[in-house]
Amino acid sequence: MKKSSGAIGRLLLATAAWGLSFPTAKAVMLAQAALIPGREAWFHSALILFVRMVLAAGLMFCLYSRECLRMGRNELLQGLVLGAFGGVGMLLQTDAQHVIDASTSAFFTQFTCIFVPLVVALRSRVWPTPWVVLASIMVLAGCAVLSGVSAGGVSFGMGEWETIAAAGLFTGQILVLGSDRFKDNEMRSAATVMFAVKALLLAPVLFAGAGMGGSVQEGVAVTAQVLAAFQSGHVLLMTGLLTVFSTVYGYATMVRWQPLVSPVQAGLIYATEPIFATLWALFLPGWFSTLGGLWYPNEVLGMPFFWGASLILGANLLLLERKPRGEGPSNAGIG
Repeated sequence: MKKSSGAIGRLLLATAAWGLSFPTAKAVMLAQAALIPGREAWFHSALILFVRMVLAAGLMFCLYSRECLRMGRNELLQGLVLGAFGGVGMLLQTDAQHVIDASTSAFFTQFTCIFVPLVVALRSRVWPTPWVVLASIMVLAGCAVLSGVSAGGVSFGMGEWETIAAAGLFTGQILVLGSDRFKDNEMRSAATVMFAVKALLLAPVLFAGAGMGGSVQEGVAVTAQVLAAFQSGHVLLMTGLLTVFSTVYGYATMVRWQPLVSPVQAGLIYATEPIFATLWALFLPGWFSTLGGLWYPNEVLGMPFFWGASLILGANLLLLERKPRGEGPSNAGIG
């Protein structure tokens, strides 16, 4: 099997792991809302993201302490840049979800499929091929169908622009992983730094939501509620799933295997995330509800899923075996 074909399979598995995070994170946030009452929805979102990143950084360091202790300047730099792009992108995406629907957020996040080919084209001075343009259009159309977004239902307020900015930062994350400057890096140590940076960026948001900037009593009370929430068995189990599969496995696989495909192809592969999220949501919510005493019904498949999934998968098949232009798979478009 070709290296690029093997990388495609592994990146699809990573995307499936990220898709797992959607129903699981929602279940955790529902449980948190019951155990930590009186907080805004964005606080619960920031809390689970922060916990995931802290646990992921700690787990990666325990597993790969030797590599982390021998980390060079290049690995440190790559981890810092990846963490900054991903962390700020997460903050913008989370803040935008206060004022826009989750479906709208999912749609605009997939603008990476447009941004990546454009940046690659500007950098290489080679315009994307008709295949790349067609695949990008198919992905956006598929995501619009999956998320229920229509042309007449989209407006451009602060939330939409924040999500587009987040997509731009996620584009930077994809391109940094494809940079020749970092091709010889020890990626596990870089990933550990990335998780730690994301946690640091999320910490001020979490502290603000916990009332740390207000009265000491309020901050102490919320901290006690958070600690009590994460002593609950079902919250611990769901957080463990998010940490091990959606965070450590998903991102570690991304940083290891993405450099073997082009950034354009990587962006299209990652666009399959809503397909996996929908498939997980067919049965996990009911299981989580039974486990934690929640009200979170399973989703039901309809025709929009089949049309949207067909467009996204078709776009990936268009470019599956096409050779990248330029110097190598990590830094060029696909022809």
